[in-house]
Amino acid sequence: MNRDAEISASINVRHTPPWLEVALRRWSTGSAGRPRGHAFLLISEDHMEAALLGELLSETQLCQAPQEVASCGECHSCRAIAQGAHGDLLVVSRPEGKNAIGIDQIRRAAQFLQQTAMYGSLKILLIKDADAMTLAAANSLLKTLEEPAGNALILLTTAEVWRLPPTIRSRCQRFPLPSCSPEQAVTWLMSELDCNQSEAEHLVEMTQCQPVSAWAMQQAGEVSARDSLWRSFEQLGAGAPGVPADWNGVSAGELVSESLVWVEHHTRESMMSRDRQQGERWLVLHRCLTEVAARLKQGATPAHDILTAELNRLFRSRSHDAFPEVATRFLEGLGRLGVAG
Repeated sequence: MNRDAEISASINVRHTPPWLEVALRRWSTGSAGRPRGHAFLLISEDHMEAALLGELLSETQLCQAPQEVASCGECHSCRAIAQGAHGDLLVVSRPEGKNAIGIDQIRRAAQFLQQTAMYGSLKILLIKDADAMTLAAANSLLKTLEEPAGNALILLTTAEVWRLPPTIRSRCQRFPLPSCSPEQAVTWLMSELDCNQSEAEHLVEMTQCQPVSAWAMQQAGEVSARDSLWRSFEQLGAGAPGVPADWNGVSAGELVSESLVWVEHHTRESMMSRDRQQGERWLVLHRCLTEVAARLKQGATPAHDILTAELNRLFRSRSHDAFPEVATRFLEGLGRLGVAG
C-alpha cells in the first residue's frame, strides 16, 4: 500500500446492501453512463455507507467489463483496486490518529489528477469524510473542483454536508443515498455477518439504523467495548461519583461521538413520550456534545482527563435542577477545556 497516497483500506462487504444497489442503478442510468459533471457529494447519514458507495462507484467506473450495478471483479482494473494499487484511483481519508484531512493531502490529490491516466482515460479522486477537511485543505481543493485536469471524477463522501464550506458545496452535484428501513438493515446484517436476528437488531439499535457502520463495528471487534461504554452512560448518577472507568481507554473523539448517539436515542424517546421537560434537557445536552464534536473535528486536542471530568459533571447533572446552569458554564468554558472555537 502506498502510504504517501493515503489510500485507505476498503470496506470489504460480501453483499452490496440492496438500498445501495438502488443508488448504483440510479447513477448508471445518468447521461453517458453516469450523471453529468465531474464532482459529486455522496451524502448519507452513515459516513461508512457513503464511503462504501464511493468505493463501489469507483470500482464500476474503472472496471473494464462492468455489470449493471457492479464491477466484474475479475479484470485487471478490478484486481488492481482490490490490491490497493490502481494507478488511476486515489482515496484520501483522515490519517490514522488525526482528526482532519490536511492541505498537503489535497495538494497531492491535485497532482495525482494532473498525471496521465494509466489504465484508460478516467482518473478518480475519492475523498472519504470530506467534511473532515481543514478550511485550508477545502480551499486548496476549489480550483481542482472547478477545472480538474483531464478526464477526472471527484467523489466526496459525507454524513455532515453542512460542515463543508459553501464554496465546496456549490461546486459539487449532490447525490443523496436512499435510506434503509430497520427491517432491511437487520436482514442485510444477518446475511453479511451470519448473526441471528437479535444480534442484528442490537447492532441496528446501537448505530441508529446505520448498518454499514454496524458492520464495521462488528468487524473491528468493537461491539463489546461499545456495549460497556453505553452501560457507563446509563449508570451515571447511580454509582461512584468519579469518571467511569470505561472512559479512560477511549479517545475524546470516540467518547463524544458515542455519547452523542446515546443522547440522540434518549432525545427521540423523550419526544415520543411527550415528556417536554426531559426532552428539552436532552436537547441541551445534545447541543453541548455537538459543540465539542465540531471543535474536535476542527483539530482541537483537549486534555483527556479534563474533558472527561467535565463531561462526567455535565451528564450527572442532567436530572438535577442546576442542569441549565451547569450546561451554560460548560459551553462558556469550552476554551478552558481546550476545545475553543
